[in-house]
Amino acid sequence: MRKLSLSLLLLVITTTFVNSQTVINAKFRPLSYEQLMLQAQAQAVDRAYREKMFNEYLYEAYRALGKGDKSGFITYSNYALNTGFYTEKLYYDRGQVFQSFGDYKSAKKEYKKAKSKGYYQAKAALEALKQLKKQQKE
Repeated sequence: MRKLSLSLLLLVITTTFVNSQTVINAKFRPLSYEQLMLQAQAQAVDRAYREKMFNEYLYEAYRALGKGDKSGFITYSNYALNTGFYTEKLYYDRGQVFQSFGDYKSAKKEYKKAKSKGYYQAKAALEALKQLKKQQKE
């Protein structure tokens, strides 16, 4: 048993040493100026595309809400938020819609996001939601 443990320990140490040697001997090649420029351009194009899609989804979300389609609003606002962009008001309005559905947990989550992003009306909405939940318990 002792020989087996010693063999395993030697194997682990040897493997670790070999792996660390591989890392140490790896050659680092920095990107060329052209590669860096291409990468920056690709990132700029990607960001512009995501921002464009965000604005389109945001437009569709509020258009759906204007028609009374609250589920459509949530769907399109999810698409918009998945682009990586947001507006504070969008989180607040999502909270309002979730609250109208009776989904207070999701409403609270959205209000908290809006508040953390600086939307001052979200604080009052959180308090109103807290009072509503308290009244329902009574």
